[in-house]
Amino acid sequence: MSHKYLAAGLLIILVAAQACTGYRDLKNEMKTYQPPSYLPAQARTETDQAELQIDTTFKAEIKQMAETRERWEKALTSADEKTLFFRPDSTILVSLQPAVSDDRAATVALQSGFSPQTLETLTLLRNPGIAAAENRFRGTVEKFSQIANLDEILRRYSAFTEGLMTGIGPMKGRDPVQMKFPFPGVLSLKGEIVGQETRAAWESLEMARREAITAARKAYWNLVFVRRALNIEADTVELFRRLESVANTRYEGGKTSFQDVIKVRIAREILEEELTTLREKQRNIESKVREIVNLPPGSKVGSPVNQRPNTNVLPLASLYPLAQERRQELRQLRAKVGKMARMIEMAETMVLPPYTLNLSLYDDESVNQVGSAAMKETFSTVTTASRGVGLPKMPWYGTNDAFLRETRQKLKALKAELIQMEAATDTLVRNSWFDLDRAKREEILYRQTVVKLSQAALEVSTRGYETGKVTFADVIASYDTWLRANLTLARKNSDLGIARAELERVVGTSLYVSKERTIRTQINTD
Repeated sequence: MSHKYLAAGLLIILVAAQACTGYRDLKNEMKTYQPPSYLPAQARTETDQAELQIDTTFKAEIKQMAETRERWEKALTSADEKTLFFRPDSTILVSLQPAVSDDRAATVALQSGFSPQTLETLTLLRNPGIAAAENRFRGTVEKFSQIANLDEILRRYSAFTEGLMTGIGPMKGRDPVQMKFPFPGVLSLKGEIVGQETRAAWESLEMARREAITAARKAYWNLVFVRRALNIEADTVELFRRLESVANTRYEGGKTSFQDVIKVRIAREILEEELTTLREKQRNIESKVREIVNLPPGSKVGSPVNQRPNTNVLPLASLYPLAQERRQELRQLRAKVGKMARMIEMAETMVLPPYTLNLSLYDDESVNQVGSAAMKETFSTVTTASRGVGLPKMPWYGTNDAFLRETRQKLKALKAELIQMEAATDTLVRNSWFDLDRAKREEILYRQTVVKLSQAALEVSTRGYETGKVTFADVIASYDTWLRANLTLARKNSDLGIARAELERVVGTSLYVSKERTIRTQINTD
C-alpha cells in the first residue's frame, strides 16, 4: 500500500512540475509578445507610414505655434512698426530708461522745459493702464503653449484594462495600446483661433497705449494754456496797477472822478481772483500728469515747453483709408470676426472621424461548467490589431447643430457691427479733422490780426486817457479786449495740440507730413 501512495505522489509531483514549466513558458511568451504573423506586412507598413505622416504634420504645427508665440512675445519689445500707435524717439527712450521704476528719475525728467515727446515716452514706460494691458496680453499669448501641451498629452499611449463580454463569457483586455489622431488641421485651427484672440488682445494693448498717450498730450497742452494764461493775467494785473496809478493822479488833480479809481480797482481785484482760479486749475492738471505717469502725490511737475503745435496734417481724403486700416477698434473687431469664423470651421472639422491605431490582447475567461460561477483561467488566445478611421461623431455641442447655428448668427452680427463701425469711423475722422482745421484757422486769425489790433488799441487808449482825450470806460474796454484776445490766442494754440491729438486717436496712428507731401507716419502702413 505504501508503494502505491509513493508512486501516486511521484506522479503528482511530475505533473505539477510539467504544468509549472508550461505556465512559465506561456507567461514568458505573453511578456515577449509581438504582433501576430497573420497581420499582412503591407498593412503594417501602411500603418507605420500613416502614423509617421500624421506625426510629422503634428510636429510642424507645434513648431509653427511656437514660432507664432515667439513673434508675439517679441512684439512687446520690438513690434512691427505697422502695428504701433506711437513709436518714441530712440534717444529719448534710452535717456528715460532709468525712470521706468525710479520715481525720482521720472520727476527729474519733468522739470521745467520738458517737451511733449518726453511726456509721451514717459507715459509709455510708466502708465499703470498700459502695464495692465501688457500683462493681459502676455496671458493670452500663453494659450499657444496650453493647446500645444494639451494635444501632446492627448496623443500619448494609454494603458488600461477593459472588460469585453462575448457570447461564451467575459474577456479581459491585457495591456492594450490605443492612439487616436485628431482629424488633420484641427490643431492648426486651434492655433489660428488663439492667434486671432492674441491679435484682439494686442489691439486692446494698443488702445490702452493710445488712450494713455492721448490723455498725456491733452494734459500737456492744457498745462501749456494754464501757464500762458497765468503769465497773461499777471501782466494784465500790472497794467491795471499802472492804470490805477494814473487814475489816482488824475483824481488828485481834479481831472477825473473817484468812480474811475474804484472801477479800475474792481477790475484789478477780479483779475487777481482769476489768477487764484488758474493756479488751482494748474494744480489739477499737474495732478492729472502725475496720474498718467504714475508719480507719487506732491511730485513737482515743471513747465512744459512753450511752443506752437505742429499743424501739418494729411488731406482729409488720405485720412479715410488710413483710419480704416489703422484704427484699433476696427482691427480688433476684424480679429474677432476671424476668430469666430475659425471656431465654426473647427467645430465642423471636429465631427469628422479621428484616425486610430489599436493593438490589444484578450484573455478568454470561459465558463468551466454550465451553471457554475467558477471561472477557468486560461492564457491569451485572442489578439487584435486594427487601424483606420472611426465613425463620424455626433457634435459635442448639441443636437441638430444648435451650437453651430448660434455661432453663425454671432458671426453675422460681428460682420454687421464691423460695417457699422467702418462707417462711424469715417464720420469721426471727418469731425476730428474739421475741429483741427477750425482751430488752426482761428489760431491764425487771433495771432496775426486780433491780438495785434487789440495791442494797438490798448496803447492808443492808454495815451489818450492820460491826456484826457479818452474816457475811462473806453480805456477799460480796451484793456479787457487786449486781455481776452491774448487769452483766446493761448487757448486756440493749445486747442491745436488737443485737436491734433484727438485726430490721431481717431485715425489710430501718430501722423506727420513729409516735405514731398507723401503719406508718412511714425509707423509704416501695412
